[in-house]
Order: sequence, then C-alpha cells, then structure tokens
Amino acid sequence: MYRILQTGRTGLEALQKKMDTISNNIANVQTHGYKGMEVQFEDLVYDEVANKGVPLSQEAREKPIEIGTGSRVKSTERRFIQGILEETTYPYHLAIEGEGFFGVQDANGETYLTRDGGFTLDSQGQLVDSRGNHVIMDTYSPLSQWSKNGIVINEAGVVSGLDDIGQPVEIGSIRLFNVPDKSILISKGDNYFSTENLEVIYTNENINEDWGSIHQGYLEKSSVNIGKELVDMLVTQRAYQINTKSIHSADEMWSMVNQLKR
Repeated sequence: MYRILQTGRTGLEALQKKMDTISNNIANVQTHGYKGMEVQFEDLVYDEVANKGVPLSQEAREKPIEIGTGSRVKSTERRFIQGILEETTYPYHLAIEGEGFFGVQDANGETYLTRDGGFTLDSQGQLVDSRGNHVIMDTYSPLSQWSKNGIVINEAGVVSGLDDIGQPVEIGSIRLFNVPDKSILISKGDNYFSTENLEVIYTNENINEDWGSIHQGYLEKSSVNIGKELVDMLVTQRAYQINTKSIHSADEMWSMVNQLKR
C-alpha cells in the first residue's frame, strides 16, 4: 500500500508539471513568435519481485517480474516549428521564415534571441522591440531620417530608405542569429532566449546563409495548436484523476487494516 501511495505521488507531481506547461502554452497562443513547450515523461526504476511459489508459464518464467515505482518529467522541450506569418502592413513589423532569430540587446548590454518581430522606432531613430531593447543591426544612417518617404527591408535583411525621387538608398542591414543546437537555448522570459556560452551564437554575416528570410510587414504567430493543447489538457486531467483515485484506494485499505481487531 505504501508503494501505491509513492507511485501515485510521483504521477501527480509529473502530471502537475505537464498541466502547468499546457496552461503556459494556452496563455501564449496570441504571443507573436512564441514557441510551444512539450513535457517528456520517463519511468522510474523498476523493482524485481521474486517468484515465491506462484505457478508461472514458461514464457513468464523467462522474464523477471517487475513492479514500477512511478514516473517523472524527463525534460521540457521547446517545439521550434515555423509559425504562420500574419500580415500587418506596418513597415517595422518583421517575421522570419526559417530557423533564425532576431538579436536584441538591453540597456545592460545583455544579448537575447527572439522570434518576436514586433519592432518600432524609438526617439533616436533606432529599431527597438516592444520592451525598448535595441535590435542588433548595422546602421549607416538613422532610420527616422528616411521614414518620411518609406523604409524597405528585403528578405536578406538589407534596410533601404527611399530618397525624394523614390530611389532606394542602403542605410543598414539586419542579421539573423542561430545556434547549432536549439536544445541549449535557455528561456529568459518575455519571449527571449539565451545560452550559457554566448560564443555558440552565430550571426549570418553572409546573407546567403540559409537561416531564413525576413518578411517586412508581417508577424509570426504562435506555434501553439490550441486544439491539441485542449485535448492534452483533458487527457492530463483524466490521468490526474486516476492517480488521485489510486491514492484514495490505498488510504481506504490502510483504514481497513487499522480497524481490524484481533
């Protein structure tokens, strides 16, 4: 009975973490550039039970009798899949079609990666995200000086301003970032990612790098599939109820034993 309690407890803890992850995904279904998370489970160690005079078939005797001791969360992984591009027509909204990331830098000089391209211009004419952090890019001229006639950003990230006769003048370039293994990315909140070692972050100085193309006037929608998340929530709730019932059954068995009289 104690084993039932212990096994049920581990199941409840694992399922609660999965429910928290699902809730976080649903809460960010409207967050641009958000990548959903998925919980992976694994079994805890198995105990081998000796055969104490119980008759077994030949097939059963060839394999040891094992009893599980529960489960736990093995890992929580990000699903870095492409989100749908939604047109906004705002000239400073950018979306990546591919594997790359935008780079942003806060006031303390910390570098972060993000897929959220909801950018605007600040008072100094620099491209910033919704939290005021500067987008990492090469700027040859303040963008605000060219915003009157229009700013054009091509798929390679080259930023051009239109002069008075409508001719494009290159005024900067936006470079995408990438990492060799996305599993090393650490979530920093606010749709930001970083790594323990910034040296593993690579920049596509060569515009021919196949890290994705930039689309001006678009935003990448969240990769969360709300239908799948709701189904996962129902399945998780049902599994949680089953684990709760196992603990309740063990408690009733303990109660019966305690009430036995000699």
